[in-house]
Amino acid sequence: MGHFVGAIFLFILAGVVLVGAVLVGVVKAFRSSPRQSSSEEETRMIQEMYNAMNRMESRVESLETILLERENKQ
Repeated sequence: MGHFVGAIFLFILAGVVLVGAVLVGVVKAFRSSPRQSSSEEETRMIQEMYNAMNRMESRVESLETILLERENKQ
């Protein structure tokens, strides 16, 4: 009977430790600012992609103009 009570105590203790660890992890996840940093990084990358696409669009338009001019000369 003593071993049974000891096993139950260990299971309860393990459950309390597990719940505590999960709570500590959740609190740390919400307090830390890497999410904000990650969001800022994503925003910067999206802006760079947008600017690069605008430059590419300008280049494509220039190439289209060159090709149309060559076509008209022939």
